Amino acid sequence: MTERQPGNTRQTPLWIVGLAALTALAWFAFLGWDQQKETDPVTGAQTGPYSAWQVVGLGLVLALLVFETGRRGRPWLAGVVVPAVLTVAFSVDAATDPDADGLWVVGAVLVALGSALGAGLVAALGAYAGRRSGSR
Repeated sequence: MTERQPGNTRQTPLWIVGLAALTALAWFAFLGWDQQKETDPVTGAQTGPYSAWQVVGLGLVLALLVFETGRRGRPWLAGVVVPAVLTVAFSVDAATDPDADGLWVVGAVLVALGSALGAGLVAALGAYAGRRSGSR
C-alpha cells in the first residue's frame, strides 16, 4: 500500500480492500481452518476449537497491521475495517458450526467490542508514532 498524500482520498478504497483482505487472510491462517473441539475423556468437557497460540498469533499479526495502518495516517480505517472483518469472520465460522447453540451471538458482540477497542488503541499508538517520526 502506498503512503498517504495529504488530501488524496482516491487511494482510500484500495486501503479498505487491502486491509480487509489481509485481516481475512490472517483470520483464516490462524483460526479459520481449525474446527476440531477436544473432549476431556474424564469430565466430558469440550474445549476449543482454538489453541492459545492461534489466538495470540492472530492478535500479534493484526496488531502489527493496525499499527502500521495508523502509522501511515489512517488510524480510523484500521479501527473500523479490522474489527468489522474479524467480527464477520467469527460470526460466519461460529454460526455454521453444527454444534452452535445460539450463544455465538454473544461471542460476536464480544469480538466486535474487544477488537474495536484494541484496534482503536493500537491504531492511535501507530498514528502517534507516525507523527513523532514524521514518516507519513
